[in-house]
Amino acid sequence: MKFIPVLIAAAFFVAPSPVLRAEDETIKVSEFTFSYDKPWVRQQVASSMRAGQFLYEHSEEGLENVELVIFFFGAGGGGGVQANIDRWLGQFEGTPESKTEEREMGDRKVVFLTAKGTYMETMAGAGPFSGAPKTAKPDYTMLAAILPSEQGDVFIKVTGPTKSVDAMKDAYEAFVASPFAK
Repeated sequence: MKFIPVLIAAAFFVAPSPVLRAEDETIKVSEFTFSYDKPWVRQQVASSMRAGQFLYEHSEEGLENVELVIFFFGAGGGGGVQANIDRWLGQFEGTPESKTEEREMGDRKVVFLTAKGTYMETMAGAGPFSGAPKTAKPDYTMLAAILPSEQGDVFIKVTGPTKSVDAMKDAYEAFVASPFAK
C-alpha cells in the first residue's frame, strides 16, 4: 500500500499543466500581456513605431502568411479611436466595406474594425502616409483592434489577402482577447 501514494505523487509531477503549455509565449505591451503560440511567429520589429510584430504562418497551400503588428505610443499618443479608424480606412482605395463594433473584454470596451476592399500597400520600409509609391492590392481585409488604457491605447492590426485573413480571424481574435482570459 505504500506504493500507491508514491504513484499519485509521481503522476502529479509528470502531468502537464492545463493552464500554460510549454510552447506558449507572451509579450507585454503597456499593461497588457498577450499570449501566443504556433502558428504565430514573433519577429523583430521593422520600425520603432511598432511595439510587437508577428507572422501568422498558414500551413494551407495557397494562403499567404499574414503579419500582425502592435502599436503603442504611450499616454495621449497615437490619436483617438475615430482618428485611427479614419486613418486605417484611408489606406484603402475609395470607400472600403467596413464594420466597427465595440466588445466588452474584462472591464474594457475594445473597439474592432473590419475593412475589405482594395488596399493601397506602401513599399517596404515606408509608412502608409509617407508619400511613397503605393501598390493596389484588391480583395484585401484589415482587422484592427484598439485596447483602451490610461497608459496609452494599444493598437493591433493585420492586413492581407481576404482568404488568408479570413482563415486566421479566430486566431487574431484570441490573440487580442488573451490579456483578458482568466
